[in-house]
Amino acid sequence: MGSQLKKGETSQSTQNRVDYVDKGLFVFSAMLKANTDAKGNLKGTKKKISKRGLCTYMTQHNKVFRAIWLKTHPNKKFPKTMPERIELGRAFYASNVKDMRRFVRIDSIEKEMKQLTKKDTTWRYFEKGKVKKFKV
Repeated sequence: MGSQLKKGETSQSTQNRVDYVDKGLFVFSAMLKANTDAKGNLKGTKKKISKRGLCTYMTQHNKVFRAIWLKTHPNKKFPKTMPERIELGRAFYASNVKDMRRFVRIDSIEKEMKQLTKKDTTWRYFEKGKVKKFKV
């Protein structure tokens, strides 16, 4: 049998699962805010942004999400091929973004992260070779 936990303790796998959901949703919300305008359209266009498409893009190209996945999934390797990464993005979308029980927690997760990063709440990202900033 596995190790016995004392009352009030959580296992490492449970902590990893919670961290993956919370940090993944935070990265998703940051990407959503950075890529949309006030009306919810993709910046520079009049097209609505797809949350599913953003999840697949995040798993394919975002290094922060990759680091979160590797940290919370020990003894596993991040998928190398794009079809496998697309499946990972679709799984993240279905289990976290599409599921409203978890998706509504984004606001509380952002408040917690602001408490941790009170000194600097400005996030930077690159767009067409230039550094852009937005407030978290």
